[in-house]
Amino acid sequence: MRNAGAVLIFLVLASLPMITHAAGDLTRQVPIEVVVELGTRDGEMRFVPDRLEFETGKLYKLVLVNPSPHKHYFTSPTLAAKVFTRKVDVMYAGNRVAEIKGNIAEIEVFPGGHSEWWFVPVSTGTFSDLHCHVKEPGGASHKDMGMVGTITIR
Repeated sequence: MRNAGAVLIFLVLASLPMITHAAGDLTRQVPIEVVVELGTRDGEMRFVPDRLEFETGKLYKLVLVNPSPHKHYFTSPTLAAKVFTRKVDVMYAGNRVAEIKGNIAEIEVFPGGHSEWWFVPVSTGTFSDLHCHVKEPGGASHKDMGMVGTITIR
């Protein structure tokens, strides 16, 4: 009979609705700011830094700054697939002029401009698909000129 009582308690507990709680309120996180310059460094087209590291479950504000005279793309299809995008803020003269929501595939930043990509990584991996595919008048892309990078999500 003792086993029957334990089985009954187990069955009652198993039939109750599952209650789960998140480890914390992700909407209240203070973002971790990561700044990446897009442009020319030492005569080459570069992302500075060109190795980025993020951690799942943390809110990031990726600030893309373009001090160069060229437009640039921040393109990483794998990063776009492994994060939840909260928003992208488009900045002009220090003011937010647009807020974009939804899935982001790439961000173009014009000369002298900057944008802020707010996201939470949800899946891990290391990938080397960060690049800028803008083409110069001579036909070479910024990727061909060295504007590539690696991203790791732990």
